Amino acid sequence: MRRATCTVAALLLSSRALAGPEDSLGASPRSMALAGSYAARPGDSAAAYYNPAGLAPGRALGESERGGFFEGSFALTLAHPTLRATRSDGANVGTASTPDTAGITLGTRFSLGRLFHVDGLDMGVHVFLPSHLFQWSIRPDDDPQWALLTDRTQVLSAHGGIAYRVTPWLSVGVGLRLSFGVQTLTKGQVTSLSLQTDPVTGKSAVKTGTQLGTDAEVFARVTPSTGVLLTPTERSRIGLVYRHKSYVDDWGNTRISGVPDIGDIGYTHHYAHFFEPSEVTVGVGYDLTSVLDVSFDLTWNRWSEALSTNRNDLTGSAIWGDTWTPAVGARLRPVTRLAIMAGYRFQRSPLDNFGGPSNLLDADRHVVGLGFELTLTPNARATLGLQSTSLVTRTETKDARLFASDAALQKNAGYPSYSYGGHVLGSAIGVEARW
Repeated sequence: MRRATCTVAALLLSSRALAGPEDSLGASPRSMALAGSYAARPGDSAAAYYNPAGLAPGRALGESERGGFFEGSFALTLAHPTLRATRSDGANVGTASTPDTAGITLGTRFSLGRLFHVDGLDMGVHVFLPSHLFQWSIRPDDDPQWALLTDRTQVLSAHGGIAYRVTPWLSVGVGLRLSFGVQTLTKGQVTSLSLQTDPVTGKSAVKTGTQLGTDAEVFARVTPSTGVLLTPTERSRIGLVYRHKSYVDDWGNTRISGVPDIGDIGYTHHYAHFFEPSEVTVGVGYDLTSVLDVSFDLTWNRWSEALSTNRNDLTGSAIWGDTWTPAVGARLRPVTRLAIMAGYRFQRSPLDNFGGPSNLLDADRHVVGLGFELTLTPNARATLGLQSTSLVTRTETKDARLFASDAALQKNAGYPSYSYGGHVLGSAIGVEARW
């Protein structure tokens, strides 16, 4: 009865991991096509995430923005994952569902110079609105699940930034990432209790009726970022970005009163349902010719400070490791009104279960982007971004030395071993206009 009651309460508290698509897919159609190589590509609202200093670019682009401007963008994002996990005998490993991504991205970048009489002072806002604003889930760490894919593109994500062009060759900026934590308090009262016999098995079972009430409160959390953009020449750009870790949790308690022969039961929960590590990115961009430009980014991700989803000792921080993520991008403009973009990113997995009880699935990723940009008018353009993410097949073999007993080893969902991999296809299409 205690187990059944707590299970009902846990279902009411189910939640999904918080994050936006910028971490997995890209903050815009253009950044998706360039596989995230964007720290040294200034001049649109996506810079609020990739490099806040890029909201106020220097040299020629900055000169064109003197006197005030306003930009707005709208984009649709879709992504579909196809994932697999199979045991050594060929049987499928049951994993939590990984839903498709569908959402709208809204962005704006505008000048604050006229308002404050400071030329080169610009601001940008970038918001992703998914089909479900608040819907997420928490599962035990030994339940097979795609830890960094399952829900990370399913909820509201917002970025804002302000930048100042100090000189024609130096811009600085600060940004904020907005996310949400949840406090959930559940109270219940046992209303009925009866002993019944299962007509099929003939076994006796206790059936309880419980009246539950839930009070949830959402809290906004902000995470800072800073950026510098150097434009030493008309053709070269250097970006340096620091993003502080984003940690969002879900906490609260559940109390059930009036349980016969027991009294009151309950528990307190505290989940780390989203963690994005502190990151440092160095980006370089260069215009090889008047119609071809390239960029390269290198990001250090401090995953070693991560927590498991349930903040418990089942996994601990030892399975998380720091990673380096390189990304390259290129844009070719064969004709005046058309640009072709392509990019590649290698994303090493920060997770390794080391054969222990945990079954948090993740794999190294090869991310390839492709895109097209069409200039509609001198002040408007349309962009299509496509992205294919291939997850390198990985094998997990359970180590008996890491389990409390042989029974615990054999009951583990991943026993004795399994392999997993797959791919994610993403697309985004949008329009931008300037006034």
